[in-house]
Amino acid sequence: MPLIDESNRPASKFWSLSRFPNHPQAGPVEVIDALTISREEFTRQYVNRNRPCLIKNAVRHWPAFHKWNRLDYLKAHSRNSAVVVRSQIVSEVIGWSNPKVKAELTEYANTVYREMPFHEFLDGLSEGHAPLVADSCRFSEGSAIEQMKEDVGGLPFMPQLSKSRHYPPHRSFLYRNSYTDWHFHVTDETFMAQVVGAKEVLLLPPDETSWRALQPVIEEAGYLYDIDTRRFPGTRGLHALRTVVEPGDALYIPVYWWHAVQSMDDEFGVTVAATFPTPLHVSGDIRSPIARRVLRTYLFSRYAPVVFGAVAYSLAYRLVHKLLGAGTPRDVRQ
Repeated sequence: MPLIDESNRPASKFWSLSRFPNHPQAGPVEVIDALTISREEFTRQYVNRNRPCLIKNAVRHWPAFHKWNRLDYLKAHSRNSAVVVRSQIVSEVIGWSNPKVKAELTEYANTVYREMPFHEFLDGLSEGHAPLVADSCRFSEGSAIEQMKEDVGGLPFMPQLSKSRHYPPHRSFLYRNSYTDWHFHVTDETFMAQVVGAKEVLLLPPDETSWRALQPVIEEAGYLYDIDTRRFPGTRGLHALRTVVEPGDALYIPVYWWHAVQSMDDEFGVTVAATFPTPLHVSGDIRSPIARRVLRTYLFSRYAPVVFGAVAYSLAYRLVHKLLGAGTPRDVRQ
């Protein structure tokens, strides 16, 4: 059973990002134009400094931007293969909860997901307003949406994305009335591109303040979409960044950054995540408590040499920048 009784509460109440502490005081995310920035400038100002930004005019050139707003197009250019869908919210940080909470939330999550033929899912998106989400649909061989992989691509200043280390180059999220709870990516940089519909996003930097406030909530409650600030008073001081990602925009979400995402309406929408590899000096930056914890999990695995290499490279990178007077290359606040 879930640790929170959803049956007696309206979905709009406990799914809303507006319930997050200090939501009215959320700061803005920096905005840039994809048509007026170079790859070098973007990398220097945002990727190397681990700073998010909202990118206007990011994917308006994609065929998907012009075609995917029609469900009949999606059906005609896809296979009726099975996709995994959900109609409830789930915790995204179950693995970091205490054993009892982890077991309960895992049991609940196993009841949330089900397989459905893709065309049946598309038909369902046009019926009613209840949540219905197909997360992380890949363009891999034999997948439901493989035939539409040419409808997506890079950004104007980064037309070719370097091969990511873990995630596929692109994966799609098709939904109605969706919410994704707070989480972060432990590898690879993400452009969260809006193709159909708009989404609100809250972000928190991967710093000590965020970690100290959220860690007890994760361990003892297991979810972050309905924080009890009386039980967890440390969260009262959190101040997120907020943005709205509109069709044609992309939100750059750096590695380790906390983020939660909610659709702006109950209509059909599509998000595409495009990824590229995180620079080693960012992956190995142990000033972030998330980085320290993630890297520690691989210390005694076959990836240990990569961990030590990333940490050493990050230290050397920051030292060189300091000696050259270039300032701190990582600035998690804007």
